Amino acid sequence: MKAAIFDLDGTLVDSAPDIAHAVNRMLADRGAPAQETAFIETLVGEGARMLVVKLHRALGLPDADVDRDTRIYLDYYAARPVADSTLYADAATALPALRAAGVRLGVCTNKPEALARQVLDRLGLLPHLSAVVGADTTPHVKPDPRPLLHTLDLLGAAPGETVYVGDTGIDLACARAAAVPCRIVDWGTGRAVPVEDSARLRRFSDLLPAAVPAG
Repeated sequence: MKAAIFDLDGTLVDSAPDIAHAVNRMLADRGAPAQETAFIETLVGEGARMLVVKLHRALGLPDADVDRDTRIYLDYYAARPVADSTLYADAATALPALRAAGVRLGVCTNKPEALARQVLDRLGLLPHLSAVVGADTTPHVKPDPRPLLHTLDLLGAAPGETVYVGDTGIDLACARAAAVPCRIVDWGTGRAVPVEDSARLRRFSDLLPAAVPAG
């Protein structure tokens, strides 16, 4: 394996509390009821606008307000992106170990790139990454394979020598369309994605060469 690319929200980072806080601030502004974090987490994965689209559909809010509410949500989120977010599993030790083992690391997310970099920096992962591709880095978002293929180009790696790690069916579809082997994490929304056991990732250090310990 020459490279490993990770989704961000729900894969490397449990960002649901901060996303839910921003969503509920936006809802409060328009007089709508607050929603549970667990429900909001199910809306994450296709980018900020689709999160708001799905929220509007679920709550019966007008489609005409989607773009405005997306901007408001992102403003609230950008002001407080890492107050309660935490790293999943052994990310803090496994990613440095992967990099030390010569594996090139990147992130491909549907979060705006600047926000993704801010979250990764605050949680200590950014120095270990050679590429970060977000929703606005290219004209496309996952499950379109082009953001993932762009990440491969930045890392100088081919699909067959890379693994993509995600937590949703969106990530799985993106990886398959790019012909990149995919692993789905065994936490959060990842547990609901039907994959064979061999495609399930229970800790990031399982990606390491057998002789290289994590941490």
